[in-house]
Amino acid sequence: MRGHARKFRSDAVEHIYQRTIHQVVMFYCLADRLVFYTIFSVTARKFKVVILALALMFDHFHCIIAVAVSRLMALFVGTVTSTFARAFNRETGRKGPLFCKAYGNSVKSGDKKIRTGLAYNFNNSAEKGLFDKAEEDRWNLLAYLNSDHPFSEEIQYSMASQELLSALSVVRSDFDACKYLTYKRIYSIYEGLSAKETEQLTDFIISLYLPVDKERLLSYYKDYDSMVLAINSNTGSEYDIKEEYDPASHRDFQQMVSLLSKSSFAERPNRIVTAPLEEKLKIAKYLQANLNTSRNHICRFLHLPME
Repeated sequence: MRGHARKFRSDAVEHIYQRTIHQVVMFYCLADRLVFYTIFSVTARKFKVVILALALMFDHFHCIIAVAVSRLMALFVGTVTSTFARAFNRETGRKGPLFCKAYGNSVKSGDKKIRTGLAYNFNNSAEKGLFDKAEEDRWNLLAYLNSDHPFSEEIQYSMASQELLSALSVVRSDFDACKYLTYKRIYSIYEGLSAKETEQLTDFIISLYLPVDKERLLSYYKDYDSMVLAINSNTGSEYDIKEEYDPASHRDFQQMVSLLSKSSFAERPNRIVTAPLEEKLKIAKYLQANLNTSRNHICRFLHLPME
């Protein structure tokens, strides 16, 4: 942070928090999340950053990492955010920075503080009203530590369609080459898949690119079941990061995405970001009439100036 020396300890872990400018939404669809997630995973592999946790929210993300030097922490966060911002801007036609210049970080040393930080990370979506339990959130990765297909049926390769088999092969190839999945790639491999196959492919991608050091993460608990119980029993707390408090539920954003699926933006909901102002204002009026949400959340969702 400008004018502020970051705290850092090489023998501890770091809780990283990064939000978008004006807290605008950046994750509208599966493609947005998969592009970010695979960028995050590939970058962690490249810089040999130890990942203990990750949570993707509509307008920000959290992660808990371990690095040897503070310079590597800044390089990792900067590479992830700048790479995604360029990809998101190319996809949507948007211009300019997407993330705030400064990210938040908090040093967690000692098992108790680390477990508290982990609970905070994994419970982010539940705290925002999106899920009842932490393991129900696909995008905090918790369920993938216990299964490689927690949200879909196991793939039966002998019975799988040619489209799915081809998609799996492409993903494996990109992963082996340490490449993230681009928007173009994602749209291509999902084309023609059934709803069931879509879920199977998504689980496959997340499991294959899973960046979490499971052994180190579980070292703070007795086992996986004990970890999940502890996380659901304690939402955790974070006093060291100046995260702007937003008391409203993020279920509003989820409902807005659902309403967009019934509009001309159904196939590419993230294109709402650069829709003409007149069209955005019409959608804002429609959202206001059909949802019990704040004007602030609508502006953040549509990338409109705050009133």
